Amino acid sequence: MDFIIGLLTGFGITIGIFAIINDNKKLGIIQMLLTVITLVVTYLFCARKSSFAFGGTDLEFLFHTATVDKMIVPWLILVMFLTLIVLIVINVYKLRAKLTNK
Repeated sequence: MDFIIGLLTGFGITIGIFAIINDNKKLGIIQMLLTVITLVVTYLFCARKSSFAFGGTDLEFLFHTATVDKMIVPWLILVMFLTLIVLIVINVYKLRAKLTNK
């Protein structure tokens, strides 16, 4: 899970910087903020794993707390990740369209 979070964070910040440079400041800043917030919230929530006496991985912990424990925070984390992926795809599409029009 650390690899996936690291990969999404790297893509999110990199594409956000490129979006800011290529005159899409609003979407780039929103993407970079969402990237950092998602990273921090995920790690803070997964740090609570020891207080739940859960011995699995972080991903299993998120699934377990979302489905079995019926907590809202893992669902919010999932929504943030999906929103981040959508923003990355939108920014890549816009950057690609702008670079091919030059």
